[in-house]
Amino acid sequence: MIEHQKKQPGTGSGKTSDSGAPTSDAATSPSATVERHEPLTAPANLKPWEDPTLAPEVRLEAYKGLVLEELKKIEAAVLRLEGDVDKQIEIKDSPNTKHWWEEGMWLKGVSAEDFCKRIDGIEVREALGKNFLGAEAWRSQGIEVGEVPRLPASITKELLESECPLHPGEKIKDTHLLVLVPKTVNGEPYSPLKLDELCATRKGSGDTLIYDGATWSTAWKGKDWAGTPQAQSEWVLIPKSDPDPKKVPKGKHFRSKSIAAQQDVHDEHYGEYREVKTVELMTAVLLHDLENKERLLPYYLRCEEPNAFGGRVCVGVFFAFGLGVSDDVVGNGNGVIGRALARKTI
Repeated sequence: MIEHQKKQPGTGSGKTSDSGAPTSDAATSPSATVERHEPLTAPANLKPWEDPTLAPEVRLEAYKGLVLEELKKIEAAVLRLEGDVDKQIEIKDSPNTKHWWEEGMWLKGVSAEDFCKRIDGIEVREALGKNFLGAEAWRSQGIEVGEVPRLPASITKELLESECPLHPGEKIKDTHLLVLVPKTVNGEPYSPLKLDELCATRKGSGDTLIYDGATWSTAWKGKDWAGTPQAQSEWVLIPKSDPDPKKVPKGKHFRSKSIAAQQDVHDEHYGEYREVKTVELMTAVLLHDLENKERLLPYYLRCEEPNAFGGRVCVGVFFAFGLGVSDDVVGNGNGVIGRALARKTI
């Protein structure tokens, strides 16, 4: 049961200091300052467009070939469904088609040098500034995360500079964190329990990082999901908060709604987002506090893991006494509980 809802004594707001591109007719569809630049360690099986040892022009031409191949696949899929208009429209309007169509449009005018900047992640890091939490952020805490995956192709400067669908009038680069959730830390499997162990010797901007002052607040440690190792290192683009009920219409926010009602809002308005695993949300807000001395989530957000009471695992109320990890109250419409989301990536 959630009990960690009241602001804890002695706490404030929760924040303290501190090219001609290939196209296909059948596939028609719809600044911050960086304080450091960490090198992205790519996997050994580099694709030609990812290989920094190749000339920029060679990398660009290789990527054009990839885009052309993907658009041809989409065209072939549409042609195979001749006569089934609904299925053809479904393919043309899919996120996959939209991504490759947009890539083709972008390649029409991009220089080889600018192409490499995006593929190598430099533009993304520059756009996000302190909201970029990669291997260097972990390293600053004395933690090594091993091999770092490439940034998802769908996370671009253009996306980050676009308006945030959750917070109208603001840009995604300002309302989201891009965090590296590792497979291992210091050579050991990463899980919520391992994160808890790492946080035990660190304080961040408050007294503690994870709240453990009551029996209910530590019950999560005995759950199966808490010890499940992260399957692979991945980048997660996660909002700092869910939609504010004071700034969006009632039908577009998640507060004071049951799990089922939240799902309806999600399906109708935020299809480009998915639900979030508890380890992803915990990693994002805790690493952000360690790096930037700012505690997010003054309320709870539901994660994707179910609990024993028919609700969800909730994370939030991150004040000086630490981040709360608790059980939801049986799918109710508790006003302080929102829904945690992450951007779908390709």
